[in-house]
Amino acid sequence: MTAQDSRPVAVHTPLRIPFAGGLTDVRAYAHRFGGATVSSTIDLGINVRIGPSPTGRYEVSSVLGTEAADRQADIGNELVREALRSVGHRGPPLAIDIRADVVDHSGLGSSGATTVALLHALRARRGEQPDAVALAREASHIEVDVLGGASGYHDANVCARGGLLLIAYRGAEAVAHRIELPAGFRARLERSLLLFTTGRATNHTRQSLQQLSTGIAEALGVLHQVKDLAHRTAAALRAGDLPGVAQCIGEQQRLKQLLPGRFVDEFVRDVTARVAAVGAAAQFPGGKIGAYLLVCCPDDQQDAVRRALPGLVEMPPLRLTERGSRAFGDERWVAGHP
Repeated sequence: MTAQDSRPVAVHTPLRIPFAGGLTDVRAYAHRFGGATVSSTIDLGINVRIGPSPTGRYEVSSVLGTEAADRQADIGNELVREALRSVGHRGPPLAIDIRADVVDHSGLGSSGATTVALLHALRARRGEQPDAVALAREASHIEVDVLGGASGYHDANVCARGGLLLIAYRGAEAVAHRIELPAGFRARLERSLLLFTTGRATNHTRQSLQQLSTGIAEALGVLHQVKDLAHRTAAALRAGDLPGVAQCIGEQQRLKQLLPGRFVDEFVRDVTARVAAVGAAAQFPGGKIGAYLLVCCPDDQQDAVRRALPGLVEMPPLRLTERGSRAFGDERWVAGHP
């Protein structure tokens, strides 16, 4: 075992909030028509620490639970198993600790961020310095190709790179464009955004994306609108048009609910109607009805939104971030946050 192989490495990969374009990054659409998404990384993330195993077995700890396995092939956590396989790990078994700033099935890109963080940490232990594009490509391949469409191409690409991005997809190839905001608009945008926990954690992403892919012919009209919406959202952000941004966030949710898949139920209809009634816009992030709700308040409706959603718990204020996945030495691994 080399010194590099024996040292623990910690990685922080940010999560993301989506604004528009989500679901045009799924394989069935992006390969035929090209997709587009607008999203930003935030100050919540996935933290991975990888080091030598003290037991001589693979030891994996995550929100899914803890497990031990003698062989890579026996690891139940599919993201860990496929990340190890992807990098070609042939060394002694490892201890892998995955911590998240959010609950499971968040809709905030946690599986994509986790895959990026695992690959980043595994390669950093070998002395490699993979760039964001390479990490995103490898992570997307695992999620979309190896694991059969558990995600689209979006999450890995924005979480690896970091920032407020318009990303264009031609199949698996992704080209990211940073969205420059007018002076003072970033703070105004951040103040307008509220994030709530919904108390729900449905794991329907894979089923929803499979239904969407199977019914892609009937969904094309809506997906074309969703892709156009991404470009409208980018234009509104560049112009500092907060009402326009809010309208796009709400329109993404409305269009998503028209697609085949488990994207809407009575709870979603009730919550989005309550938010709209006070002049704000709501979106359930990701390819599911997830554990979080994003709300944009273009005219300072924050207190009205809070009164309208008494059953939901508000998260601390969101901050949009610029940095993508980062690797650290083990000395920076403190309380789950390097």
